[in-house]
Amino acid sequence: MTYPPIKPRPKRIIAVPSTLFAGEPLKLKTIKVGFLARALAIFRVEEVIIYVDKGERANAELVADILRYVETPQYLRKVLIPLKPNLKYVGLIPPLRTPHHPARDEKIEFREGVVVFSSRGRVKVDVGLREPVTVRGYEHMGKRVTVKLKPSPAIVPKSVVPYYWGYSVKIENSLSSLLKGISADLRIATSRYGDNVAKVWNRLKDELKRANRVLVVFGAPDRGLFEMCEEEGLDIHEFFNYILNFIPNQGTRTVRTEEALYATLAILNILA
Repeated sequence: MTYPPIKPRPKRIIAVPSTLFAGEPLKLKTIKVGFLARALAIFRVEEVIIYVDKGERANAELVADILRYVETPQYLRKVLIPLKPNLKYVGLIPPLRTPHHPARDEKIEFREGVVVFSSRGRVKVDVGLREPVTVRGYEHMGKRVTVKLKPSPAIVPKSVVPYYWGYSVKIENSLSSLLKGISADLRIATSRYGDNVAKVWNRLKDELKRANRVLVVFGAPDRGLFEMCEEEGLDIHEFFNYILNFIPNQGTRTVRTEEALYATLAILNILA
């Protein structure tokens, strides 16, 4: 096992509907979103997009709140994450244990931090050590930043970190706006009616090697992407390079989105 894990290439982006876990009680929903967060981290997904389905904007915001909470290092949560009803049961979620969630005494080149003092070109950043680190620069109080500790502490763009460094969360207004607005040079739709992934294995592997950004879109619990695209007046073949079945010969009548997520990302992790 390589640790810290390297940053994936291509960049992995997934999209799930806001109806994911809708109708579940908050406690169960929180636990399920926690397992979703673990899947994102295990398979080094760097961006997750929740697209609004059936007007479920509130549920999209709830899922986003929980995902952002889990992604935030523990030592930053009290400062960066305000208390809200959506987070009532987040204590039940297992930790991510990713490189950007280090223990206090763990030696690692980069750390996430929050600005706790800023004046006259000097900034103090709480990075989870016993004392804040001081760096030169101008940043707003309360801002989350990435700090490179050696040779001397400096605030750096997250993009320079060579390791997998967590995921970002975004809400999109609809499946249509997602597909028409996102920049991705390889787009994959997941569907039980798609091509068996084994039949395109070598070609897909080659295209993943050439891609910079891959988008994988999942359908809703009650209907798949073919139906959802038809509802929004979209031709599914126009917006995706591949429509794939990652669980051929499934032994159950249906596969839940969270189950499909693990199966799909596990296969893509082997391919790229």
